[in-house]
Amino acid sequence: MKNRFVWAGALALAIGATSQVATHAAYTNSNGIVITNGTIIVTTRAAGDGHFYAQSSSSIDDMDDNRGSGCSPGDVAMCELLQDNGYSTKLLPDKALCWSISPWGTGPCLNVKGDPNDPSLYYNGFSGPANTAAYNELLSPMLVVVSGSGSSSDLPYPNTNGIPIVCGEHSAFGSGDAGVPSNSHAELFFYSNYGANHGNMANTGGDYLKMKIVDPNHPIMKGIPLDANGCVKIYRDPYPNENAHVLAPIGAAGGGLANYQISTAWVDISDGKCVPAPGLHVIGVSAANTNYVIFAVIERGGELGPTTDDQSPWFGYTAAPARQVQFWVCEQGSGNARRCFNASSVWGRILFVRACQWAMEENLQPYQGMGIIDVGLVSPSTIRVGWTGSKNYNYRIYGTTSLANPNWAPVVDSIVNNGDGVRVTRTLNIASAPQPTFLRVATLPDVYSTYVTP
Repeated sequence: MKNRFVWAGALALAIGATSQVATHAAYTNSNGIVITNGTIIVTTRAAGDGHFYAQSSSSIDDMDDNRGSGCSPGDVAMCELLQDNGYSTKLLPDKALCWSISPWGTGPCLNVKGDPNDPSLYYNGFSGPANTAAYNELLSPMLVVVSGSGSSSDLPYPNTNGIPIVCGEHSAFGSGDAGVPSNSHAELFFYSNYGANHGNMANTGGDYLKMKIVDPNHPIMKGIPLDANGCVKIYRDPYPNENAHVLAPIGAAGGGLANYQISTAWVDISDGKCVPAPGLHVIGVSAANTNYVIFAVIERGGELGPTTDDQSPWFGYTAAPARQVQFWVCEQGSGNARRCFNASSVWGRILFVRACQWAMEENLQPYQGMGIIDVGLVSPSTIRVGWTGSKNYNYRIYGTTSLANPNWAPVVDSIVNNGDGVRVTRTLNIASAPQPTFLRVATLPDVYSTYVTP
């Protein structure tokens, strides 16, 4: 039995404490109504929508691209993850939050009924122009996530409703740019001297998968385990067969689009480059280039950079009207599979949820560890796995035969928790298990505790 299994219970990672979800966000709208269970808008690429693509900067409808994907899977994955964590989401083409078609100023953006588009409908509890009778102020959005899957010319204008924004589109971070403000007027004014000192990296492997944490004590980061270099791995490695059935040459003319993609939005703050706004708080930089900020936040009331674009809804603002987040995943635009968020590691996904919760002013508690109680041999053919349960999660046990290129397969699914602090145990028959076998306990939704078993 010694050669069949190896264990290291100390490799257990973290799960959220119960108190992390005890305090909900509360958004007070312009009518003084407190919204506590509103929606979260996630913007997606207009060219994936049959109506708005013709008013976007894209030359074709994404559904006409024979390479796929016809949509932005990363944007859908964001919605699914937020839904798994209890939130209602609305996937909305970015042009639905714009007044003008692309290029900007050449005409009004028209809604599905042919009338000038009114983005305020989506911010105030209406379903949209085709169903204005379906009004519920309590369903007003509490957060807008700008994914970056669309073109910088199609970026949605920042709202004036005091709704927080999480943004992964690097073209929106600055106070002016070659494409902004002239093309979209969607700046968030996080930086000045923006120019060309920003972009997105598609590099994979090594330090490009990691974020070096500048402030581990920020509420979003507290309790998140870091490696010896102060880094957290925000992207996973590719799955063994992720591109197995993609037509070669992958990513080149005549080939298919890669299913494993990374796109990290960065802003260069080295000498002579971008200057962070006085209210911007940097949390993380790229481990591959520590001059590149990839994760930053600004508090409600925090001082913005120069808001000199007189076509911006935030023209003349000096302070952020709500919390804002610069997020590292930019979902790319045309000619891509737009699966960058799908390449997030478990910690990248956890930090995304925590960043959204922070933006909505939820009371984030420090991340707390999962208590592995025992992994023991019951008989030559059975082992027992035990851990401390939480009322916030169900569980799944996975197995794999290799940690070098793991292919985690479910072993036991839908293990229902028994309450906070209550021991959860499962006895497994290992008589026919491959040698060696490694097991992993996953909390559902989306937080993992990993260990290899004896």
